[in-house]
Amino acid sequence: MSFQHRKFSILEAGSPRYVLARKKAIGKSIYLGVAVACNNGGHFDWACSSYDGSEFETHEDSFLPNPGMTVPQQLEKLNDTIIQIVRDYAHSHNYRIQGVCIGCDEETAKIVAKSPELKDPIRNMCTRFWFDLDATPCIYTLRGLSLTEEAASAARKVYDWFTPQFPGNIPRIAVDPETNEVLVDMDSHCHMVDLHHFEETTDKPTWDKLLELAEECKQRKLKILFFNSTPQGGGVALMRHAMIRLMRLLDVDCRWFVAKPNPDVFVITKRKFHNVFQGVTDDEQYRLNKDDKELWIEWCEQNFENYWGKGKGVVEDADVIIMDDPQVSAIIPHIRKLNPDTRIIYRSHIEIRSDLASVPGSMQYDLWDFLWGGYISQTDLFLSHPVAGFIPPRVPHEKVALLPAATDELDGLNKKMSSAEIEYYRRVFNRCAMDQGSPEIAHDRPYVIQIARFDPAKGIPDVVEAYCNFRNQLTAKGVEDDHHPQLVLCGHGSVDDPDGTVVYDQVLELLGQPEYSTFATDICVTRLPASDQLLCALLRGSFCALQLSHREGFEVKVTESLSKHKPVVAYRSGGIPLQIEDGKTGILVERGDTRGVADALTRLYTDTDYYQGFVDELRTKAQDSKRQQYFTPFQSVNWLYLATELAFKGNDEAVAKSQPSHDIAGTYMGNGETRKWNAKYVREFWQKSSNAAA
Repeated sequence: MSFQHRKFSILEAGSPRYVLARKKAIGKSIYLGVAVACNNGGHFDWACSSYDGSEFETHEDSFLPNPGMTVPQQLEKLNDTIIQIVRDYAHSHNYRIQGVCIGCDEETAKIVAKSPELKDPIRNMCTRFWFDLDATPCIYTLRGLSLTEEAASAARKVYDWFTPQFPGNIPRIAVDPETNEVLVDMDSHCHMVDLHHFEETTDKPTWDKLLELAEECKQRKLKILFFNSTPQGGGVALMRHAMIRLMRLLDVDCRWFVAKPNPDVFVITKRKFHNVFQGVTDDEQYRLNKDDKELWIEWCEQNFENYWGKGKGVVEDADVIIMDDPQVSAIIPHIRKLNPDTRIIYRSHIEIRSDLASVPGSMQYDLWDFLWGGYISQTDLFLSHPVAGFIPPRVPHEKVALLPAATDELDGLNKKMSSAEIEYYRRVFNRCAMDQGSPEIAHDRPYVIQIARFDPAKGIPDVVEAYCNFRNQLTAKGVEDDHHPQLVLCGHGSVDDPDGTVVYDQVLELLGQPEYSTFATDICVTRLPASDQLLCALLRGSFCALQLSHREGFEVKVTESLSKHKPVVAYRSGGIPLQIEDGKTGILVERGDTRGVADALTRLYTDTDYYQGFVDELRTKAQDSKRQQYFTPFQSVNWLYLATELAFKGNDEAVAKSQPSHDIAGTYMGNGETRKWNAKYVREFWQKSSNAAA
């Protein structure tokens, strides 16, 4: 393979081009390809190609290690060299590295395959790009006549995986066209984290239990499947991406399938399932009718027949199947018929108004009667958020277990960021805001933020009203206008949510009303494309967060805010009071009390010691330990425990269809009350067994 030395251009600080590069509003996005080859002397040659969608620039060099270095040590030192060179190159030109494809030729791949000790340094290069440079890394075997050609091919490949017109995107979501399986992380070609990163963020008892259960799953060859409606948008998809990523690192056979999208069906599942269950509408036009049922059932059955049914190698081989929410629950009878031995868990992620679902003739009662009677009643276990008021009637108490929602500390939504990265994403946000005619975030003013889908249940009008009250209070206290915080209202959309555009337009109309127009120029309302790091940076740059949902399941954005040491002012809605310790990690206000929200914001902003008390508490080891139950490793222990207990394969003493439970004092009802309930957190089962074993 031909080889020649060439270098990236590094602009000298203070030079005209260096100064000009820093005048860009947003650094130009580039995509890197890195090709590595083992040369005849047993050392490594490498090339890196930078591609911006129109032209390439290449760096090509040999790596000459110190005498006596082992090959893995050579690769680790090479990692340091590559990271430093591309960092200097990108910084001098004010480029932004969005993604990188790292690979080697087939001969080098064979050498690595024969020497397992070489795999870790290669994987470390990927994770360093993710954590050190905020670039999404991928691994591929490359082909070409030269290292330069391989590197250029890799750069072009990673460019094609992104949506380059928007800086900061995550890779396109890949779905297998044969089975509609979500191919998480480009079918594992994206490699952002390793097991040791998860271990470093998890306490030892939880980590040991995770490894124990993973090993049991592998020994028993258990197959675990998740089903839901969409691979992107909303908390369910975020949790599944993170969990599948960890399961693959653990070598557990866990897969995730989604339905083929149908906008007409999504109108039904969002407005006539989701919104009705939450009680955000009492309009009779949203009552489920015969045509709705027929269309929804037909859609579910077609998905089952075309992608998951007999001969597809999906359902018929599964040991445990989890149904996320009711969108595709009409496939449950078909699962039962095709694979009678599989255990089915129904996971409810939303607030189901059990009080309304208990009233005969109500929309909620009829909807739940239809879904429970025909479909969900055939499952083995009903998992609910730990709010008794979310558990609808007719679900046997002995069939219920409690499980909060989770987020991931290592993905783009939560990973640590430098001040430069936060500033970059602020500018990206401002470009989105400008494109949508919204005010931008000022670089010299603090801001309050609510990140949520534009959804009727998220209380966005309350946020606007509370913010205006807050501004009036600051003026009354003599705080100058240019020191007043801004308000940021933003969120992603979802394929299966037709309400987003409607609610977004309603918010813009609201800001045009006289009582709000005075402050409208300081309210940034923006619908954002898919970019996890963008939301992470916005939260990290905020003064504090709001969550004024009128109806809520278990809001991961609250967890994410608290984990970034941002106090949260929130309504006492749904599961939120279980996440916030009132007066310690945030402030809880009665639903609809916008004046109370404004009072809380005013005190946080004007009383520095008061604000710092929340931040200091959120930074404590005790709070960090409490939050672990809301992160991916802990959540994965819950799921693997359920799988190993419920599955028949390799377990002659599999638990009965009804998971044992007992009364626990004080299960939160979601309306400020508590009561006893025949339900138990999943964690209590495995923690009890672990303590007994110890």
